[in-house]
Amino acid sequence: MSIRVACIGDSLTWGFTLPNPGRQSYPALLQEKIGADYIVRNFGCNGASVRFDTGLPYAQTMAGRESLTWNPDVVLIMLGSNDASPWDWDPDTFRRDYERLIASYRGLPSRPRIILIAPIRMFRVMGTTFMGLSPEIMEEGIRPAIHEIAKDNNLELIDLVNLFTDSRYCCDGVHPQSPGTRMIADAIYGRVGDLSQARSAVLL
Repeated sequence: MSIRVACIGDSLTWGFTLPNPGRQSYPALLQEKIGADYIVRNFGCNGASVRFDTGLPYAQTMAGRESLTWNPDVVLIMLGSNDASPWDWDPDTFRRDYERLIASYRGLPSRPRIILIAPIRMFRVMGTTFMGLSPEIMEEGIRPAIHEIAKDNNLELIDLVNLFTDSRYCCDGVHPQSPGTRMIADAIYGRVGDLSQARSAVLL
C-alpha cells in the first residue's frame, strides 16, 4: 500500500506565481524524488494563515478539510508566512492555533508522522514586501515560535531559513519560482530521508 504524504501550506506550497503548479510546486517535485511507493498530495491554499481569527484560516479551508479526510501517513506543515502581517501578528494566538492545527492531524486514525517546516525567508524587493508582510516578524516572531512548538510537541522540524539568502529565486520576495521550488523539494527530501521510517528525534 502506498504511503500518503500530505503537504499542508499556503501559496508557497500551492505554487502561486508558477506557470504550472501541478508540475512545478514543491509537492509535485517531491513526488518525483520519492517515487511510486508514495502518493504526495498538495493541500496548499493561497492566502491561508495559521491563526483561526484571520480572513482565511487554513483549518477552515477546503484544502484543510480534505487533508484530514485523506487520512495521511505523513504530514508536512509549512505555514506561517501569511501570519507575518504587522496588523495581525500575535505570538500567543499564533502558537495556540498552530498547536490546534497539529492536534487535528495527531487525532487521525492513521496516526501520521508530523514534520513542521519553518518557511523560507522573506525579502524586500525595491524597498517593499508582498502584501506588506514583514520579514522581521518572520525572523523574530514566527520562526522562533515554530521552533518552540516543534520542541514542546516533540515533533521534527525542518528550517528553510538559509535555503535562499536573497530574492533571486523569489521575484516578489516571497514566492519562489520553479528553481526555488525544486530547491525546497530537494531540501525536504534530503533532511527527512525515508518517509516510511518512524519519526526520528532530530531538529534540523
